[in-house]
Parts: sequence; structure tokens; C-alpha cells
Amino acid sequence: YNYGEGCFTKNYTLHSLTYITTDAFETPGGTHLDTGITIDTLNNQSFYRLTIIGTNPNGVQLWQKSYGNFKFQYLNNNFTSRSLIYNNDCFYLYSIAKDSNNKYLSVLIKFNFNGDTLWQKKYYDATDYLYVQSVCKSVDNGFLMTGFFEGTLRTCLLIKTDSSGTELWRKKLVKSTAPQTQAGARILQDTLSKKIIIAGYEYQWDGTQPGGFSGYGNIIILDSLGIELQRKTYSGFCGSIFLDLIQTKDKNFIAVGYNDQCDNLSGPLGTRRNKSYVVKFNVNNITIPLWKKEIDITTPSNGISSLNELTNGNLVLAGTIDTLVNHNIPEKGMLRVIKMDMNGNIVWKKYLSRDNIQSNSNVAMSIDKCLNGGFLIAVQLVYASNPKPYTITKIDSTGCDSTIAYCQTVGLKEIKNNTEIINIYPNPTNDILNIKLDDFLDFENYRIKVVNVLGQTIMETKLEKKLNISCLKNGIYFLQVFDKGK
Repeated sequence: YNYGEGCFTKNYTLHSLTYITTDAFETPGGTHLDTGITIDTLNNQSFYRLTIIGTNPNGVQLWQKSYGNFKFQYLNNNFTSRSLIYNNDCFYLYSIAKDSNNKYLSVLIKFNFNGDTLWQKKYYDATDYLYVQSVCKSVDNGFLMTGFFEGTLRTCLLIKTDSSGTELWRKKLVKSTAPQTQAGARILQDTLSKKIIIAGYEYQWDGTQPGGFSGYGNIIILDSLGIELQRKTYSGFCGSIFLDLIQTKDKNFIAVGYNDQCDNLSGPLGTRRNKSYVVKFNVNNITIPLWKKEIDITTPSNGISSLNELTNGNLVLAGTIDTLVNHNIPEKGMLRVIKMDMNGNIVWKKYLSRDNIQSNSNVAMSIDKCLNGGFLIAVQLVYASNPKPYTITKIDSTGCDSTIAYCQTVGLKEIKNNTEIINIYPNPTNDILNIKLDDFLDFENYRIKVVNVLGQTIMETKLEKKLNISCLKNGIYFLQVFDKGK
């Protein structure tokens, strides 16, 4: 799909069993680099490879390069978002791998913007599998890594390297009290105090919750040598995780992820009903957060996997939301982008869903800023059939793609001091949709359009209190209310 003004969603089918998109970003020269894991087959045997594609600013593929073979496979990490960091002239990609002895390890690879390997470093453990889930630049221009060691107990890892990826020291961050199973999902180092911040989760198998475990999203603060200073769990026991972490311009930190709704409900495929979660904290006192926000807490399944800060301190967050799960309808996760101000107040939410195949749930793996003020989002199609494509969505600075109908609409909330003045119910429905407007609005002056996810007008009529939609096919639609054509 192409949308104008440089915005688009592109699907790239690269191998016979393309697996997952992990990251996408725009280089200083304006080209795009998209990374992920693909599955190749040879002599009826499958193996996993790391594949990078380069595209022009409009998403047209220019080249493709793959790494890995039967003896050394690059694997997908299902427990985190993002897979790389970059600067002005290169990028560093971290990945789980498996060698010819079936030993699981991790790698850090330096690439130029042509997708050529400059160096690769491997990280093993003598007793456990070693899974790196996040890498950041340290204040001394080396690297810090977090993730987990998988052995008799899943233990949070911390590795320090020099600028060429050569390991200097490592820590196994073992807890003496329950829950002891833990992992790091994102790592940063404070530029002022040199403290190390790890955002992730811990959990215990206690049988009290769906899935048999209680999860806790947590933050760990360590000194520059990896000695633990503070630890704080911000979220409930039902099941939660932090997935991304940034340092803001005011030198504080924001972590995002999801909390379980704690409603003991699940979807048709056992989906837990999560709610998006955002926490801002100061590294010197994480006991009391500066603020924390839970978004969409009325049981749709949703979460945030990635975020960026804008130059004015506002935030742009990417994740997914599935409202159909409330009604035991097969899942349809929509890609969601949220803009917040620096205090955590929502400025707008935008929902982007491009395919009509209900099983192809959209999950944001990363969101990164573009030179024109827009954003590039790496998207995973969770339930797509093989060959699964790499999926990349590029949006403008307003969270829109320039031609989708709901991005052209003036929100009714803007008319009356940001208050709710329209209600539609039941939602979803396959029969009659009731439309209730605030008393100050007159039905006589309004028309409506029903628009599908491709921006096509399906129905247009005078606004009535009851709208019969039984003629529509199953799907997601947008209801637009017009006053004199606006």
C-alpha cells in the first residue's frame, strides 16, 4: 500500500519461509535498512538466517544480504522488541545464535550501511545458554548488554565490552528471594551518574494465574561496575513486562510495556488481556515514579513495545491493540501509535491496520524517527501464514499516512473541549449500530460515512440514531460524521 507524502506499508517476501521483522531505521543518507530472521531450506532441511534489506525512501527494495548456514544459525528472540543500535556511519545488530554443537549463544555484529559485516563477536557461557536481548553504548564508548542466562534458573545477565565488542566482565544478577526467575529486556547507562539501568521482568511459577505464573515488570539500577543499588517492581502480579526504555532530555527515564488486566479473562487463543503501561522515573530514586500511566484499561488486549522522544519532549509510542478479543472473536491486532506530552497526557492515538486477513495480527517491533519528521515502524504479522513477509510502515509526524480516511477527519473531541460527545454501541456488532450524540448536536445537520481500513467509502447516508450495518462483511470499519462536508 502506498499513501502519498512518502508514507506507505510494504511487505517484502524474501525467502521461502520468511519468519519475522525485527527492526527498521532510516540512515543519515535517507535510505531504509530493515532487519529480521528468515528461514531457508536446502535438501529438505530448514535453517535460520539473519537477513538485511536496503530500500530507498519510498520503500523500493535496492538490495538484500543474508548471513548464516546449517552450522551457525541466527535465531529470533521472542521476548523483546528491537534488535539493533546505530550511529552516523554504522549499525550494531545483536542476535541469539546456535552453533554446530547445538549450543545457544549470542552475537554482536558491526555492519556498514551497505549491510557488510565489519566484525562479529560471540558470547558463550560455560554452563548456561546465553541470550542477549538489548545492547547500548556505554559512557566510555564500549557496550553494555542485558538479557538472561537460561539454565536451571533464568537469571538476568549484564555484560560489559570495549568499543570493539571484546568482553571485559560479566555479571549474573541472581536474586536471593522470590521471584528469582528474571531477565533484562532493555539496558541504558545514565550519562550523568554512569549508573546502569535495566528494564525487564521477573516471574515465578506459582500456578495462581493463567499460564501458571505471576509476572512482575521491574527496573534494576546498578553502579558502573554492575553492583546492584536499587530494584523496583512497578506493576501487578498477574503478568507484566517492560519492553523498551529511553533516557529523556531532562535526564530521567521512561519504560514502556504492558500489564495484565487481572480480570481472569482470556481470548479465543488464550490471549491475556493486557493494558499498555508507561512509567517515568528518576535514576536516583525509583521508589516513587515521577508519573505512571495505564492506557485502555477496559479489557481490550493492548501493549506498548517501543517509544521515541521528540525534540520538544513529547513522546511517540508504538504497540498493538486487539478489541475483538473482548467478544471471543478470532484475534485482529491493529498497529497503534500514541503521542503523549512530556507529562504522560495523551495527545492522540492512531490505529493502522492494512490487511484484511484476520489472523495477521500487527505487532510493532520498533519505531524510529525519520529525517522528515515521520516514523518508520517494523511490524510483525504474528499469525500470518508462510511465507511471512517483512512488514514496514512509514507514517508522517501526525501518525497518519496522508490518505487514510480517519487521518483526514476532524475529531469531534476537538470541537468541545476534548470531551466525549459521541457514542456508538454495541461495538462490535453485526446488525444495528446505535449512535448517540451530545445534546448540543443536531442530527438534522449531519451525514455519515462508513470507511474500511483501505480508506474506501462503503456506506454514506444521513445521520440516524440507528444504523443498519448487517450488509457489511466482517471486518474493521471507521465511522465518520460530517458537518457541511467537514
